[in-house]
Amino acid sequence: MKIAFWSNVRGQCGTTLHLTSMAVIQAMFDKKRVVLIENHDHLLNIESCLVKKGSPDMVMEGSSGYNRYGLENLMQALGDTSQEFDEKLLRRCSMRFAYDRLYYLPHNYLRNRDILDYQLDKKLHGLLDILETYFHTVYVDTFAAESISTRNILESADVVVVNLNQNSNVINHFFSNFSSLRSKAIFLLGSYYPCRRNSIYEIKRRYQIPDDRIYAIPFCMDAAEAESEGNVATFIGRNFLEPSVNNRDFMCSIYNAYKGIMNYSSASKGVGF
Repeated sequence: MKIAFWSNVRGQCGTTLHLTSMAVIQAMFDKKRVVLIENHDHLLNIESCLVKKGSPDMVMEGSSGYNRYGLENLMQALGDTSQEFDEKLLRRCSMRFAYDRLYYLPHNYLRNRDILDYQLDKKLHGLLDILETYFHTVYVDTFAAESISTRNILESADVVVVNLNQNSNVINHFFSNFSSLRSKAIFLLGSYYPCRRNSIYEIKRRYQIPDDRIYAIPFCMDAAEAESEGNVATFIGRNFLEPSVNNRDFMCSIYNAYKGIMNYSSASKGVGF
């Protein structure tokens, strides 16, 4: 199953935090093998959510350390008949968390955005097909701006999780320009707060969104701090079963949205509104 997390605006809707939190829940508590990739080179990315600062190259459970090779090595293996694509290569290229059930494929040396976009677009379908054979879910943190690989990721995904906020311009921009995504979209309203005009109930009514296709995720200061400190996996693990009072609304909302995404992707792939 391929799930793309995407927003029509950059850095305002909690896209990476939502993706990482749900992937950790699935790996840690549903005990599924999942893999996370991204098609951008932002400073704030999946790695910054999962890895504490000061240890970017040494993250490995059950070992003293490892040398990461990243997404580029996997893409190279797709076109190299002399290199076998197997579990050993996949493990060597990954950073692993949550009892070795959550894999993250960093992009190591393709720091030029255009080159990264070109290489991902060229190898995307083969890469996603192979990852699906090894993992229950492939999570893709998708670049908000227009790019070749972004278009192909959104087309290839079984579910597109569209991250919005309550800004009227953001909401109107999506429904005016990206209506083609509605047929397989689940909507998350990040940093949600109760209000009259752009409440979740009003947005559902205005745009005719079914109840099981939109979820509100409130802002949580502890989650935001965990994201900035590379402690999202620890934060989720500590708060999932017995969340503190300050984190309860966020954890319940993230879990409800996660279950809604899983139920929708299993029951109605490709079914429109």
